Amino acid sequence: MNREKRQKEGGAIEIIEQAIHLLRLSPFSLLFSYYIGSLPFVLGLLYFWADMSRNAFASEYCAVASLGLAMLFIWMKCWHGIFARNIIAHMAGEPKSPWTPGRVGRLTATQTMIQASGIFVLPLALVMAIPFAWSYAFYQNVSAQGDGDGHGIKTVFKKSWHQAKFLPGQNHILLFIFFMFGIIVFLNLAIGIFLVPQMLKKFLGIETVFTLSGWSMLNTTFLTTTFGIAYLCLDPLIKTVYALRCFYGASLKTGRDLRTELKAFTLHKTMFAAMIILTLCAGPFCPLMAGERQGKFFSRYGLKNTSVSPEALSGSIDEVMSRREFAWRMPREKIEQESSVQPGPIAALMKWIAGGAKTCFKAIARWLGKIMDWLEKFFPGTDKSREGPGKGWGASVRGLLWVLLVVLFSLLGVFLWRTLKRRRLRQSSTTSEAIPVVPDLTDDHIKADDLPADQWMVMAKELMDRSEFRLALRALYLSILAHLAENEVITIAKYKSNRDYKRELGRRGHGREGLSAVFSENVKVFDRSWYGMHKVTQEDLEVFSRNQERITELMAS
Repeated sequence: MNREKRQKEGGAIEIIEQAIHLLRLSPFSLLFSYYIGSLPFVLGLLYFWADMSRNAFASEYCAVASLGLAMLFIWMKCWHGIFARNIIAHMAGEPKSPWTPGRVGRLTATQTMIQASGIFVLPLALVMAIPFAWSYAFYQNVSAQGDGDGHGIKTVFKKSWHQAKFLPGQNHILLFIFFMFGIIVFLNLAIGIFLVPQMLKKFLGIETVFTLSGWSMLNTTFLTTTFGIAYLCLDPLIKTVYALRCFYGASLKTGRDLRTELKAFTLHKTMFAAMIILTLCAGPFCPLMAGERQGKFFSRYGLKNTSVSPEALSGSIDEVMSRREFAWRMPREKIEQESSVQPGPIAALMKWIAGGAKTCFKAIARWLGKIMDWLEKFFPGTDKSREGPGKGWGASVRGLLWVLLVVLFSLLGVFLWRTLKRRRLRQSSTTSEAIPVVPDLTDDHIKADDLPADQWMVMAKELMDRSEFRLALRALYLSILAHLAENEVITIAKYKSNRDYKRELGRRGHGREGLSAVFSENVKVFDRSWYGMHKVTQEDLEVFSRNQERITELMAS
């Protein structure tokens, strides 16, 4: 299962959860880089909206105010690009790239040239309904891709549009979730803003302009303010989600997500080893420190540190347990009765097997005990006859050695099991390997997926050596179809014609420029030679082979 299928199975909910978790663990500087760009624009928009709707002289400076608002929009989009870049760097565990004047210039130019069109494109796409998801994802991807890191405007445009087509089902589900969640946030904020003045008047007796005007506060300025606050609450999560989509989409070719997981695995592995080393180093001092603290406690409060010997404690326990009130809790003694009946052959065999297994386990336990005693000689302070704090250290070392032995034998068992399994699979694959059947090229019912592409090529070369050019041409054509099917560009089926394959290649291979044209040229040569009266020549095969090599190069790029 490849990574794209895993991400499809992951769905939209998982990527939203990952974005929320990433925002919660991110430093304050990340959200600061977002709000330092968004807050000035939102405040400027609110002031512009209120001033233009109420000021009697608004028409005199409307153009200058609009220019200032446009500059704040560019400022916000540039900081959105910085925020998305920092999010990806924080998730990947990479250092932040330095901001040079050239990079700042590229960032500003990219965001200005592309994001400015979103004011016209997004409302038009929303009216048309169908392309809105791709258009919205495109402009979000521009914020994540256009960070000025060595890419021009054309490159950012192509990469953002390519990522917009990545997992369209997930993109539509994300938009639906954000739309519903945005409505809930907007309603909560609107109710809160509307009720705060009423609560101040009700509980504190504070009269405000909003309580005096009553329902008149529900005007366009109130709605714009509520929308701006909801945007500031929800948009960081949206930017993070689409930054993750760009990260995972680009990782299908670069493998950047796998390198990030390997870094995290290496870090966890290092922390685990450090914890084991710290436990081994600090273990001998724990009993000593406990004894010292106990002595300080008794000496501080003037108490006597009286201790009871193990023999006295055991005798006291036996004396208490032998009382009558505890007799009903004790298990009854089992009286062994000798049976006069001799066991049968099956019972005798089972008894012999059980005795042998018991003896074997005892021998293994005895060997392990000897190994433990030999290993304990390498650790100081593990003498069993030693009294005092060192006795606890010996017990802890012995327990740790038992755990290590169990882990060692478990790993050894897993290794042996996998080795035997791999050997059985190799033997079964060797014994069950069938002799490949050479298909008949004159049969119209053979399919391109009957053989791999390289075997069709071998067959074509053999036919060319025997001057059977017509059959060699068909073998080359089937090799092309098999190669395209192996790369999941087309799907082989009996009912499909060559025209069906051309249409399918045009839909699924449009990202490789020139692939459909070269394939169509080979289909034309094959159709007129195989189904028509055109005689196949050596030159036709050479042209066909060159086009086939071109197709292979385009698929590899």
